[in-house]
Amino acid sequence: MNRRNFLSLTAATGATQAWAQNPVTDPPPNIVFFLFDKCRRDAIGAYGERKCHTPNIDFLAETGVRFDNCYTPQALCGPARASILTGSYPHLHGLRKNVYEAHPGASYSTYQDVIPDPFRDQRFKIWDNFPHFLNVSGYATGHIGKWHLGPANPGFFDYWKGFNSVFLHWIGEPHKSRYRPDVHTDQGIRFIERHKDEPFFLYQSFYSPHEPNDPPKQFLEPYEGQEHADYYASVSALDHNVGRVLDTLRKNDLLDNTLIIFSTEHGRSWVDRPGTQEGMCTSYDESARVPLIMRYPKRLPPGTVWKSGVSLVDLHPTIMDIANIRPVYSMLFRTFPQIQGTSLIDRVNNGRDEWTDPVVIENVPQRAIDGAIYDERAIRDERYKLILRKFENRPEIRQPELYDLKSDPGETKNIYASRAAVVKRLARSLVTWGEKYEDPLAIELGRWAA
Repeated sequence: MNRRNFLSLTAATGATQAWAQNPVTDPPPNIVFFLFDKCRRDAIGAYGERKCHTPNIDFLAETGVRFDNCYTPQALCGPARASILTGSYPHLHGLRKNVYEAHPGASYSTYQDVIPDPFRDQRFKIWDNFPHFLNVSGYATGHIGKWHLGPANPGFFDYWKGFNSVFLHWIGEPHKSRYRPDVHTDQGIRFIERHKDEPFFLYQSFYSPHEPNDPPKQFLEPYEGQEHADYYASVSALDHNVGRVLDTLRKNDLLDNTLIIFSTEHGRSWVDRPGTQEGMCTSYDESARVPLIMRYPKRLPPGTVWKSGVSLVDLHPTIMDIANIRPVYSMLFRTFPQIQGTSLIDRVNNGRDEWTDPVVIENVPQRAIDGAIYDERAIRDERYKLILRKFENRPEIRQPELYDLKSDPGETKNIYASRAAVVKRLARSLVTWGEKYEDPLAIELGRWAA
């Protein structure tokens, strides 16, 4: 019995020990998830912030849904990726910093102990994740590229060509060897061809445009003379590879029966923000607000721009919804909800495009502010963003921050001291959120500011 027949049978018969499906008649869709590393929203032409050459990603936006205000739960690679997989915020799944199997770095955002396998580390609750549920539900699963949750296959990918982090973008000498994203795309195409007759999930994760950026020279031409040309050209090189995958889906008549997701785990700042070394680990928009585009014409209205706030924690329940799987979660989280996101399929089709709920961001810094380390919570509604920090010592050194994103989208003018009513409203919302999801720091900071 092949996987597609297996999925159809289980849909009719109910549940296994690990998972359940609702009755359906249509075959389950394939899923392709493109994840870039450290990609700014303004590197994607469809967002209209600057002229960028990304025609294939723009096609996904034109024929799918572009989310205009998507936020990462934490602007750091490993925690964001764990949140994407589990649908829960870092304070809940416990992975707050980056993991490395050897030689941890000096940054405060890196665990200083060697962590070869976070899936079997009792500190982290990341086993209940959507690739695992897809795999045990009959999907062929493949991961290619950067993983940043350990160096090896955790056990739920049938096909694995992954690495933890810190690989050069060229296999050998730059421009005289193969460009690694091209090789990873070749592997993704082979995975699709091998599993085209059964439901599959492909996690195509590119390390670029993370530094050091040195893309193939033909992609530099549109950006000649511009600042950060190598960075934006690297995104264009990845867009070319996105197009190669889309062409493979078209050739095999799979494009319209595949949920395609494009995003990044966080962006990057070009300016020196408090607490950052490499343009990330902050709640400012250039780091925390990320591109998110989804295409699945059977259930997502083409050409839609969704304005109200969403989070990358919404991807887990969205994928479970699309695959028609109701996971049976392990008893790791007592009685309160593990899944903090909601299905974007339901929201786009059945809800109003309104900021009914704020979006929360969590962060730990890469470096101290004025010698003091801190933990951070931020909350954003349609117009304002409130950033609150708890310092380990000297809490008086840095004022909390409030920004009016309508009049000051670059977050350059802190108006915390002059908008007491707005601060109190957002702070109370943060308390409510913290009580719902048992985040003691959100409760503490929200009560302090309210």
